[in-house]
Amino acid sequence: MQTKALFATLFITLAMALPSPAAEVKLDAAESKAKNIAASAKDGDVSIMAQKTWQAAGGCETKYSSSQTCLAQCIYEADYFSPPKCRGWDYMTGVRTGGCVIGWYTCQCVCEY
Repeated sequence: MQTKALFATLFITLAMALPSPAAEVKLDAAESKAKNIAASAKDGDVSIMAQKTWQAAGGCETKYSSSQTCLAQCIYEADYFSPPKCRGWDYMTGVRTGGCVIGWYTCQCVCEY
C-alpha cells in the first residue's frame, strides 16, 4: 500500500512540475516596430546590442487595442518617463498581448540599444 501511495505522490508531483500547453500559447499578440533615426545615425558596429524588456504602465488596458498605440506608449516610456526606461534606444518593439478580459490588452516593450 505504501508503494502505491509513493508512486501516486511522485506522479502527481511530476505532473504539476511540467508546463501546461496553455501556458505556452500567446493569445492575440500583435507587434509593431520602430527605428530611432537620431540614435542610429552614429557610426560603429551595432552587432552587439543590449535588449531591455518591460511591461508598459497600466497593465490591462483598452487603449492597447491597436499595436501602434502600444508602440507609442513604449517610445514615450523609453524617452520621457521619469526615469526614462531606455534612453538612446536604436530599435523599439511594442507587443500587444491578450490574456485579459475580452477587448483589454497588455503592452510589452522591448528596446535594443
